[in-house]
Amino acid sequence: MKASEVLARSLVDQGVDTVFGVLGDANLFMGHHLIRDLGVTYVGATHEAIAVSMALGFARSSGRLGVATVTHGPGMTNTITALVDGVRSRTPMLLVAGDTPADELDHPQQIDQAALVATTGAGWAPVWSASTLAADLAKAIRRAWAEHRPIVLNVPVDISRQEADYTPVPAAGRFDLSVGADPDALDRAVGLLASANRPLILAGRGAVLSGARDDIVALGNELGAPLCTTVLGSGYFGGEEFNLGIHGTLAHDAALDAIGQADCVLVLGAALNRHTTDRGALLRDKRVVQVDIDPAQIGVRVDVDVAVVGDVRRVVKDMTEMLRSVDHQPSAFRSSDLERKLMDEPAADDLSTDTHLDPRTALRHLDRIIPSDRTVAVDTGRFMRQALTMPVPEPTALVTSHAFGSIGLGMGNAVGAAVAKPDRPTVLLTGDGGFMMGGIAELHTAVEHQLDLIVVVFNDGSYGAEHIQLFRLGIDPSVSQHEWPDFCTVAEAMGYDTVRVENVAGFDIAEKHIAQRQPGTPLLIDVAIDPMVASQLQL
Repeated sequence: MKASEVLARSLVDQGVDTVFGVLGDANLFMGHHLIRDLGVTYVGATHEAIAVSMALGFARSSGRLGVATVTHGPGMTNTITALVDGVRSRTPMLLVAGDTPADELDHPQQIDQAALVATTGAGWAPVWSASTLAADLAKAIRRAWAEHRPIVLNVPVDISRQEADYTPVPAAGRFDLSVGADPDALDRAVGLLASANRPLILAGRGAVLSGARDDIVALGNELGAPLCTTVLGSGYFGGEEFNLGIHGTLAHDAALDAIGQADCVLVLGAALNRHTTDRGALLRDKRVVQVDIDPAQIGVRVDVDVAVVGDVRRVVKDMTEMLRSVDHQPSAFRSSDLERKLMDEPAADDLSTDTHLDPRTALRHLDRIIPSDRTVAVDTGRFMRQALTMPVPEPTALVTSHAFGSIGLGMGNAVGAAVAKPDRPTVLLTGDGGFMMGGIAELHTAVEHQLDLIVVVFNDGSYGAEHIQLFRLGIDPSVSQHEWPDFCTVAEAMGYDTVRVENVAGFDIAEKHIAQRQPGTPLLIDVAIDPMVASQLQL
């Protein structure tokens, strides 16, 4: 059989049942075999960057390997922005990319794809020959899991057209990462935590991936430590009494007060970026213990007092056993006063008018009318400061594309997440600029695949980051504003139900559309936002 068929069958042997992509000369026949012969779910995108972001969204939502495929030349160059986002978010993914024949140097789509991929930080995995194809694929998949990043499997078209023997290769499983910590480091960490008066536990996506929730809750009880998460850990400690929610610039007032009082922070599987730490301010004058399976992630952005390299779940279990062995008494940080403050609802501002909504008000109403068992995909943009606080039932229900700061990848993430979790609605929260850049062309994808997708466009008629800068400098921001097409009209033409919301009363209408949505008919909600109000909220 042809090597293209061997590649398709080998992907299935590796447990791949869903592939996102754009087909072209170099991957067409592999795609044909996947779809027609092997029954793999194939989700076709209109642009290669969105195909990659779909695979990333699938991986982030499902915890499985995301797989995308593109052709050579411009097909490969179009993926760059999304690949960088996958690298910086440390998302395991495989991109099967065609390449031009090695002996056709004047091929119009020839480009040094290895050098191109190197600029993104993704891994490069060439297929050396038709006879090694299956083994090369398995190695690339192992690397994706071990290196926590996208790996590009490069398949020259001349190799894919050769005859090859089909010999199945065993599935490449994940590496066992349940690594125990150095005993001395663990002892110093527990000593620091046990002596703290107001310890705090901060869990990131690394803690989520380790499956350590119950163990972290138990450790929190032993220490008397409130619990909080990074944005990517949102919903992890839902239902716990002393759950502060998000640690960082998105924290609510009661949480910020408690964070400020803490004297020691146990950081579990979190990279401590500038948003989580408010550029280091939230960890200032605190002792910090950082635990991560990857030593390269420890102490990168803030100084730490004790570094513990190891699997979060195993380290947390060991810490709890050590505290119990010495009959440690919990701190008094978990007080009834803190519990009361966490239960109090803060007063809500509202700068809405009869024709435009305050984005904070819009989010409160969307939270109310959209089913709570949902996946939330948040594009990058001015609106995201509010959007990232929308509650989710658990961490994998929040899918973001913020690692590279690029707008327009949110729709791809949302489609991938909706394919991964078809049993609950996926809500895309996107700005109008990002929607125009990478969302509007993919509207039909959700219809074609009958996805339960609710697209919410925060429509302020502008590119928000630029509007803010001009507004802050006292310059007329009109150059950042645009007259977009009527999003509802466009979406209806592509098979969507739609509703435009211009004031609070409009959410009652939107609620009915959500309740009455039909299978296979996605919904678009166009929310009118005043750009001047939105810019004021960023100050």
